[in-house]
Amino acid sequence: MTRQTTAIRAAAFCASLIGAAAPTTLAAKEVILSPPNPYLAQSYNNQTHWNDAASDSTNIAVPRGSYEVTPQSFLIVPNEGVGLPHYSDRVGGTEIHWYWAGHSLRKLKVDDFKFVEIDRLDMRTALPNYQPVTAEQRLEQATAAQKFLDDRDEQGLLAYMKAQPNRMLTATSDQAIDGSIYSLLTRDDAFIGANARKVFRIEQVEPENAMSRMKLAREVTLPPSLFDNDKVKAATRLGGDSLFGMGMSFNGYLVVNTLGGKVVTLNRESLEVIDVYSVEGRDEVFLNSFATSEEADGGAVYVASNQNMYRLVVDKAGKIRADEASGGGKAAYERGRRFNSVKIADGTGSTPTLMGFGPGEDKLVVITDGAEKMHLVAMWRDKIPDGWRAKPGVPSSRIVDMSEVNPDAELGSVQSEQSVSVFDGYAFVVNNIPTKEEPFLAHDGYYVNMLNGATRPPARGVAMLKWDSRRHAWNTLWTRNDVGSVSVVPMISGGSRMAIFDGYYADRLNDRYQIGLDLETGKTALQIRTGSSPLFNGMYAPVKCDSEGRLLYGMAFGLVLMDTSRMKRSD
Repeated sequence: MTRQTTAIRAAAFCASLIGAAAPTTLAAKEVILSPPNPYLAQSYNNQTHWNDAASDSTNIAVPRGSYEVTPQSFLIVPNEGVGLPHYSDRVGGTEIHWYWAGHSLRKLKVDDFKFVEIDRLDMRTALPNYQPVTAEQRLEQATAAQKFLDDRDEQGLLAYMKAQPNRMLTATSDQAIDGSIYSLLTRDDAFIGANARKVFRIEQVEPENAMSRMKLAREVTLPPSLFDNDKVKAATRLGGDSLFGMGMSFNGYLVVNTLGGKVVTLNRESLEVIDVYSVEGRDEVFLNSFATSEEADGGAVYVASNQNMYRLVVDKAGKIRADEASGGGKAAYERGRRFNSVKIADGTGSTPTLMGFGPGEDKLVVITDGAEKMHLVAMWRDKIPDGWRAKPGVPSSRIVDMSEVNPDAELGSVQSEQSVSVFDGYAFVVNNIPTKEEPFLAHDGYYVNMLNGATRPPARGVAMLKWDSRRHAWNTLWTRNDVGSVSVVPMISGGSRMAIFDGYYADRLNDRYQIGLDLETGKTALQIRTGSSPLFNGMYAPVKCDSEGRLLYGMAFGLVLMDTSRMKRSD
């Protein structure tokens, strides 16, 4: 029995006409983004950063061109709070989407440009004073928020958010406490997620049936000894320790990390804890997830603290090895300072990204560092080649190259809380530090994210670099200082040769766009104007698309599907 979720289409969410380009896609070779993990869904999108390499990219082509969103050109499944995870898999020939909607998992398909809800599993929430709202009420919240933003009424928006029964103000931080940020989709389409100190597994009753119902198979609370509230409070702006990142080793072990600096292996079926690794630094914490790969007999885990990049090895018994004899090790990088806003703490703001899987390509793990103007740092992820000499002045011999990201000489600070998006040697990064930092009435992420770019100038600056395997070095291809991304993890569409993000043009306050920039030239190849409606605020999510190349990802008020063929063209 299916329930059809009506597409919400309201004229209030339209914007005015914009200039356009022809809607085209470009032929591109298939690039190996990550080796297939035998324990995860054999899909282009099976975890938060798309794949085990955390490439935040796809071979799928997204249409180019210049458009304006119209009531008929998008669908939305309203969420309960903030829902970031969205995964896809083909089951019996049907593309199925799993969407974490804040406090529930939705199983969906798209028929005749309508979302069809196959099943929904609501999770119990222990959040104090939380009361759910209906889908219609959630969209009414978006309309109300838009009016406050249009009026530049920051005080009114804050008061409104505080008064909402579904804890609207704390919607982003609530996901770390009692939702799901990092999660994954297994080979049999089980959804495994984590929050606070729990790990849960939601299975398909009939995995081979696209229309199967779902069931909560396991929910495990991890022991208090794994967490250190005092350490996290001292090192970050967060209120305590919790689970954060999640992945699957290529030899079949579920892996999670904690903010306080622990990496934990679990049995992927029973969720039983197998082993724990702890970092040594007294103020060393993890603020991002990690990548996994087939190196070290399938046990390689690449995780960065605010001070070091680690390669840990999960052995055949699920034990975590850090010693060099087992293939493990660590490399220091430039830590930098703690910023007043945007970044949670010092060090890298990016989940490690792996690149180089083809013949003759350098095998690298990539992050941005904590320097005042961040560097794009590439490290050898496997054995350092014989005869390699590290470049003068680098913090570790494992660093192959580090290149300053400087989209504008006038910017005093350039830092990012987003992962590096990579494709075929290209690496795209964004700046998240506003040009002028002014105090906010509240520091809750959902509120601040609504204001940046709408009532206050957004951060500006993006850059594209490309790796040269002959020189073992970065080349900066181009930079743009007239565009900015507030909070989303960008994606690269290899099929249409562009990097895509949700953001603003620097001179157009409260006028939001989905922007695609050509990989080689940096010229605008795609723009979808969504205006001042917060429905299209990406709110920390990774930008994604479906198998047809339509943008599809969790935004501030729900899962949004955008179809450019139904939009207004601008010529």
